[in-house]
Amino acid sequence: MPARNIEESVVKFAPEAVLSWCSGLSQEARYSSSAGGGGSAAAGKAIGNAVLRRNLKRAWLATAVRMPRYPVVAASASKLFLFEGPVVKAAPFAILRRDHVEVAKRGGPMWRRLDLIVRDEDGARSYTIMFFSLFGNKRLRSMLAELANGGTG
Repeated sequence: MPARNIEESVVKFAPEAVLSWCSGLSQEARYSSSAGGGGSAAAGKAIGNAVLRRNLKRAWLATAVRMPRYPVVAASASKLFLFEGPVVKAAPFAILRRDHVEVAKRGGPMWRRLDLIVRDEDGARSYTIMFFSLFGNKRLRSMLAELANGGTG
């Protein structure tokens, strides 16, 4: 998906001016099998699916919010907007105040994980987005710099 198309759709549906955005993959989609199989490959596929389910169970936070397959996160000066993507076609499904969000990032050389954790009177909620970063991810680096900046410009 061309970044220009994603950016135009984010700007169109964001309630405020967007400073930075990036698109990723939900944790559920990251740990699911999209490969078809049949015949003699059925046993291998079943084993692979079991491994992926186990990995998701280990990685899943107790406070996790179910995310769309291709989430897009956008940052304004005071808020974070979470959209269903890859091309945004509706208003954000979640709007988070930046000063109420704890950002946790981790991962290896191939996949990065960004957890946006919100604690309030209802408890904690965690929005997890996965990013492929084997060849670098310019948008993710830009988003992380913006989140570290705290929205001060």
